[in-house]
Parts: sequence; C-alpha cells; structure tokens
Amino acid sequence: MADAHLNQLMEAHFPESTVTGIERLTGGVSADVHRIDLDDGGAPRSVVVREHGERHGGHSASTEFALLQALHESGVLVPRPLAIDISKTISEHDCLVIEYIPGDSGFPRAEVSHYLAQAADALAGIHERGLPGLPALPERLEPLPEVFDYWPEGEESQPLKRFLQQHDWPLFSGAHSLLHGDFWPENLLWKEGELSAVLDWEDAAVGDPLSDLAASRVEFRYQFGREGMQTFTAAYSRHRTIDSTRLALWQIFVAAAGQHFMGDWGLPVERVQHMRRVALSAIKEAGEALMNGKDLLEMDHDRHTDF
Repeated sequence: MADAHLNQLMEAHFPESTVTGIERLTGGVSADVHRIDLDDGGAPRSVVVREHGERHGGHSASTEFALLQALHESGVLVPRPLAIDISKTISEHDCLVIEYIPGDSGFPRAEVSHYLAQAADALAGIHERGLPGLPALPERLEPLPEVFDYWPEGEESQPLKRFLQQHDWPLFSGAHSLLHGDFWPENLLWKEGELSAVLDWEDAAVGDPLSDLAASRVEFRYQFGREGMQTFTAAYSRHRTIDSTRLALWQIFVAAAGQHFMGDWGLPVERVQHMRRVALSAIKEAGEALMNGKDLLEMDHDRHTDF
C-alpha cells in the first residue's frame, strides 16, 4: 500500500494510537503532506505528517522541529511539533509530525480587508518576537547583488539593472528579526474569521524584516490586487516603521526571483501569466521610485489598478 510507511511511522511514534484514516493534503511542492486520523483509546485526534520530498530545499526536519517548538512555547500561532523521524528506516525522506489545526486558508472576498489586517498584525508580531531560543537560521540581509541572478530578460529592464549596479546602497543596520520567509495566503489558517496558525516555516531566516514585507506585498497583490497590497502594508505600518528605499530594493528582489521561478511551481498557464505581469510591474514601479527619488508607498496610492 502507498500509505504503508505512514502507518509504520504512527506505530513507531504513537504506539498507543490506532490509525483510522489518511488523507493527502494539497499545498506546497517541497513536501508530501498528509493528515493522519488517530484513535487514542476512544479519543479521536489528528496529526499532520510533512515528508520532505526530492524538491525540498528548506530547513532540515530537525531545524524545523526545533523552530516550531521554540515558537509554540513562546506563544506564536504555529502547530505544535510532535515527533521527528530522520532514521530513513521507515521513509527514505525525513518526516516531521505536527499538530493538526483545523481551518481554512481562504480569504472571503466580502471580508478581505479584515483578513489582510490580521495577517499584517501577525507578520509584525513575528518580526517583533525576538531571537532567543531559536535554532541557527540563515541570515537574509541584502537584496543585492543576488537579485541579478534572477534578472528579467529583455531590454526594458536593463536601465534599472545598470542604475542598481552603479549606486552604493545603504546596508541593513537594524536589529535582526525573525523572518517567516514565505508569508502568503496559503500558509495562513483561519477559523471563524480569526487567524489560527501560520504554517510552513521551512524558509525561515533572521535579518531584515522588509524582505518578508516585500515578499508578502507581492504575494497579496497577486491575489487581491493593488488595493489588497496597500491594505496589508498600511496595517503592517501601524506596528513598524518602513524604510521606503530598502522596501523598494527588496520588492525588486522578490519580484525578480518570483518571475524567475514561478514556471516551476506547477500552476496553470493563465495564473503564471498573471503573476508574471504583476511581478514585472512590481519591479518597474520599485525601480521608478528609486530612480526618481520617490517614496514607493506614496506611489502605491497614486496608482489604482495594476494594468
């Protein structure tokens, strides 16, 4: 049976429980994710197994377990880690078992502003959490010069590239923050209109919080347009001061990387085309702000549509 190793995993780590159901969950491309329903002597419960796949490029299961444990103990809305299996005797891949938290990742259109504001509050809270007790995480401090590895093709973007290469940009000098690394709608769980969990910490890092904010701005713009991006940013700005210049640099970075890789994400062609248009617009607008000495956030409000 295809799921036989999942039964063996439960037997090894939860010997007092009986497996009553297994359901594959959809989501990211870097891990196989299943919900396992258990019966603990008449008390039903569920857990989630994240099994790192061939395309996994994030943290090791051990690092992710330690990170989730530290965050859960400090009150961050994350699933509690329950077990880890890196023996390679049950599965050929590392497995992380976490608490199952019921919820939905969808944003109801009628209430999208309410959800975006909560999401921004949560991201600001992550950035304000502090670093004590965390496992070693990579640093994410500067968008340059790595951005040029993902630079869009075509002559239109070359003047901005030359402009960025010819100027000395201020380096990050603030306090390092915890960074989620992939804070977008599908990694947020909601229950009865309230945020219940922030999922998928495999790309977590420490460094400049504006890297997270820029990535979220572009992700929320894909789904909710410029107005959604503005709502999210305004809510975040109630908690933390935003350096417009560094935000523009990070926006160029995350949009360039996004348009470079999005063809590998298994999305419908129409969706990829839409996201690529948005990403290229995000690069162009951030570039205009930098080249003309303007405030990116003020420029956001001067435009009302994406195209």
